[in-house]
Amino acid sequence: MAKYDVHEVMVCRIASEMTEEGDYVTILGSFTPLAYAAYMLAKLTHAPDAWLVGYNAIGMPPVELSFTGSEAAAYRGSLARNSFTPNGHLVHLGTHGLLECVSSAQMDGDGAINLSAIGDYDHPKVRLPGGAGAPEVVQNYRKVVAYFSKHDARTLCAKVDYATGRRTPISRDKREALGLVSGGPVTIVTPLAVLVKEDDERPFAIESVHPGVSVDEVVAATGFAVDVPADVPTTAEPTAEQIDLLRNRIDPLGTVRFDFLSGEERLAYLEEVLAKEWARAEELVRVTAPVG
Repeated sequence: MAKYDVHEVMVCRIASEMTEEGDYVTILGSFTPLAYAAYMLAKLTHAPDAWLVGYNAIGMPPVELSFTGSEAAAYRGSLARNSFTPNGHLVHLGTHGLLECVSSAQMDGDGAINLSAIGDYDHPKVRLPGGAGAPEVVQNYRKVVAYFSKHDARTLCAKVDYATGRRTPISRDKREALGLVSGGPVTIVTPLAVLVKEDDERPFAIESVHPGVSVDEVVAATGFAVDVPADVPTTAEPTAEQIDLLRNRIDPLGTVRFDFLSGEERLAYLEEVLAKEWARAEELVRVTAPVG
């Protein structure tokens, strides 16, 4: 087994959620590098024919993640292009969404997400960026997958300070009775474990713990009650092929690291990545320039 980092365990687990399901599509939503890497990994391995939409490029191919080249690469290899509003009608309101990961500041035991404010909404300690399309995603997509760079009681909390959105109801039979899209549980992926909730009347359950993590650590780090099955498996480790694809083809610049950095750290790292991209572009110009 090749040596791996925990974020690669998370990427591979999320990638397993992207499947080939008719005309349901996976969307590159707000800036979530770890999820982007997972989608590309799925396209390059077990789900080559799954529909992927990014930057309004429909049927985009897997691309290398970068800040200056990903968008152009997505359009160049796509089957069609659209604009934001028609895509919103087609996917969100047309209920053709399969998967679009959310990564909120808080999530509670009911599955509510908070992307709005920490503290009192009118006088917050921190004003967050807002939900954008996240409320529609968690309610109208077949699968709900949330990932977090930290697993602690501040993030997975007893009650969110503000509910930007939630999937309601969660139980498959209740959703089908109301004519709502169903297709899977609410899934949480963190650096410690995978949690799932598929019944409104039951808490999240521990689906698996990552290699080297104990069930007790997960329970202690979670701010709401969790069900602990009699046998909790270990999350699958990345294969050598998956690690090679992630490090050398999908994300050689390491954009996934942004999910694990503070705001100040992100600025410095952004400059570092952009410098690498600029240097690579200059080298490409040099080697392709006409001789003479």
